Amino acid sequence: MKVHSAALLTMTEAAEADMPADELTREVLKRIDRLDPVLHAYVTVDAEVATRRARDLDNSQRSGMLWGIPVGFKDNIATAGLRTTANSRILADWVPSADATVVANLRAAGAVVVGKQNLNEFGWSLPAADDLTPAPRNPWDTSSAAIGSSSGSGTAVAAGLCFGALGTDSGGSVRLPAANCGVVGLKPSHGLLPLEGVFGVPTLSDVGPIARSVADVRLVLTAAAGAAPQNRSPLSARDGLGSVRLGVLPDTDLPHDVNPEISAAYGEAIRQLERLGARVSDVRGIRSETATAAVRVILNAEAYAGHSSSLRRHPELYGASARIHLTQGAFLSAADYIHALRYMSRYTAMIDSIFESVDCLLTPTAPYLTAEEARRPDTHRRGGGDVFTSPFNLSGNPAVSVPAGFSASGLPIGVQMVARTANDYQLLWIAEQFEQATPWHERHPNIALGGVE
Repeated sequence: MKVHSAALLTMTEAAEADMPADELTREVLKRIDRLDPVLHAYVTVDAEVATRRARDLDNSQRSGMLWGIPVGFKDNIATAGLRTTANSRILADWVPSADATVVANLRAAGAVVVGKQNLNEFGWSLPAADDLTPAPRNPWDTSSAAIGSSSGSGTAVAAGLCFGALGTDSGGSVRLPAANCGVVGLKPSHGLLPLEGVFGVPTLSDVGPIARSVADVRLVLTAAAGAAPQNRSPLSARDGLGSVRLGVLPDTDLPHDVNPEISAAYGEAIRQLERLGARVSDVRGIRSETATAAVRVILNAEAYAGHSSSLRRHPELYGASARIHLTQGAFLSAADYIHALRYMSRYTAMIDSIFESVDCLLTPTAPYLTAEEARRPDTHRRGGGDVFTSPFNLSGNPAVSVPAGFSASGLPIGVQMVARTANDYQLLWIAEQFEQATPWHERHPNIALGGVE
């Protein structure tokens, strides 16, 4: 398919075209200038430093798997010399003296950092009028907000405002915006990518890559890790997906309010994987309301612990939504937190037992098409938006969202694939077989024309 802008190439395509780093970076910065006043994907753009870095790379020997590739980071990931705000007034002027480890690793791989991407304040609130930066818009329909606290990263990748990004995921915050924006997002196995220099809740949070193809996600994951980890029990590629045992949700395990177009796309994804050779069987117990509730308790408790002193000293520097979300943990007891951790251990063991009989689980990524639907008070209170994603933050398994279709109104739909812990690269191999057999990843939003380019 013809791509009208170099900024919409995949990393692999850009490398094959042997494009100068300066040309790629200038193209991305031009699109940011033109589109970000509408999309609000970035909190800070570092155009001067990014341009200088790209020119320096062009004057040096090509080296590193991300050589010359413009990338962005969610603004809760520290960047040396570039302000890191978490979209909060309490950090509005904070400029870290050191990079987060994942940032340093991407720089070492040759990446060009173009800026810091928008998020819900501290990743644990809802967008509000008093945020430091307005909420990101969905590039497929700018009348709608983008879903998820890594929404700036998902928006930026989909709109060609960077080639790849690193976000954070504590309950679906990489996978949900990836699905909502029509790109690929991975929550790696818990602890695979280092969290030094990253704001998050240590028990559940992971840094995860967002990009326009599974191959690009693999590149960013490997670069961020500093080296490719070894997987256990790799599957044979000899027979395509013929050796893959795929676990799927029976209809009775889908929430009653899941959007019917998402249900239809999920059913078609199952059929496509069957056509590719996967052996499909029903799996029950994955979508556990207790698991989602346990995630909420751990998130609330650890988020409050991290902010309790500054909330007492400077409550006025937090937005109204962040104050509400971050203080919820004050009403939890130690017993609540311990019970949630004990349930996490039992749930993880149950998921491990499922992977004795399957190699990959397939679920929808999100039950809703729009952020507005997910953020309705009744929906948000019961944690419905992350019903498919947050259980795997609890269990620590790698989970990736890949494009799986579009709604009648033109909004992207994603499906989630999950593998045994430490089998991240096996998971990406399965996801790539699906991606290459379907057309959804080839489409790009055209913000200017309101169509597809």
